[in-house]
Amino acid sequence: MMINEKTKQKASNEEAKHAWVYLFNLGFYILPMVLFPYTVSEIVLLSLAMLVFVALYFYCFYLPRQRMFWPIIGMYVIACAVTPWNPGSIAFFSYVGFFLGFAYRWPYALTAVLGVIATLAVFQWGVGTHWDLFFHYGTVIVVTVAIFGRVERLRQRHAAAERRSAEEIERLATSVERERIARDLHDILGHTLSSIVLKSDLAKAQLGKQQYDAAAQQLQELSEIARISLSQVRQSVSGYKHRGLALELKRLEQRLQDAGFRTDILGKPPLFDAARETTLVLAITELVTNVIRHSSGQLCTIHFDESADVYRVQVSDDGNHAEVQRGNGLLGVQQRIQELGGSVEVSTARGWVVALQLPKLEMPKINGATT
Repeated sequence: MMINEKTKQKASNEEAKHAWVYLFNLGFYILPMVLFPYTVSEIVLLSLAMLVFVALYFYCFYLPRQRMFWPIIGMYVIACAVTPWNPGSIAFFSYVGFFLGFAYRWPYALTAVLGVIATLAVFQWGVGTHWDLFFHYGTVIVVTVAIFGRVERLRQRHAAAERRSAEEIERLATSVERERIARDLHDILGHTLSSIVLKSDLAKAQLGKQQYDAAAQQLQELSEIARISLSQVRQSVSGYKHRGLALELKRLEQRLQDAGFRTDILGKPPLFDAARETTLVLAITELVTNVIRHSSGQLCTIHFDESADVYRVQVSDDGNHAEVQRGNGLLGVQQRIQELGGSVEVSTARGWVVALQLPKLEMPKINGATT
């Protein structure tokens, strides 16, 4: 939990670092101060109001959404206060619209933005401003920037969901791998250490009886057991590198389940070298992602099969698809598989079906015979 909070805070700070970029809208506020014949005192007051507004603006960027209410109110009050003197206050109202769209769910955000537009109308036809188009330009800018705020809210939510998903996947993968290593080490070392203790005790007893040949035999067998054990431990610890596909299938199954899909994984996944396995993992991941994003179905099937010459992997769903749009993802899958000498076939006759075929590598031959 602490790691997640630190990650979220770091992401928030990264966003806030670029907050100054959006201040270009203040040009609407500064331009009248240059063009209109303000007194020195009025320019000073308008400048102070802008500085306080900018301070609240940056303060909002560093706050969580649920605590933005009072800074937004402060910016709104400043915008209202300067409007009778400077119609460029539409810039201030636009930032208010941005944070309303960003901080609140759309029913509340929409109501609040309509309230800001009503405020513009009051100034246009009630209190009065120095600009006949104050309401018209102000409404367009406020609505547009509020939409930007809404889009930014959705973007950050999506980014946060991806971070949580990545962290959870990493945690689960690490946990599964630790359990595997612990189980393998227990099985390997439990038997091996018992054998080592037994051989050591026998060698010690035989040395005590001056049975040197028998003791040497026990020590030789002990040395062989230790070497075998060391090799088995190394294989167990490095085994994770060769089980990427199995772990990835578990992760994809969880992703599909979270997205509301039932999942069937049929057949036996092929055993590949690291490079081919990585390619297959990337391809299946992309195809599953397409199912999650675009399918209207409820079932996703990943089917592994093989013949004498090729491995076949089929990813399908039971949704309805009128036609296949070959975007960058599907084209990337096709390119990766073709680089390994394979092929990709896509069908929408019954659901969405993508079939991958990968040739089996030729086994080395020794003395004319295939091994």
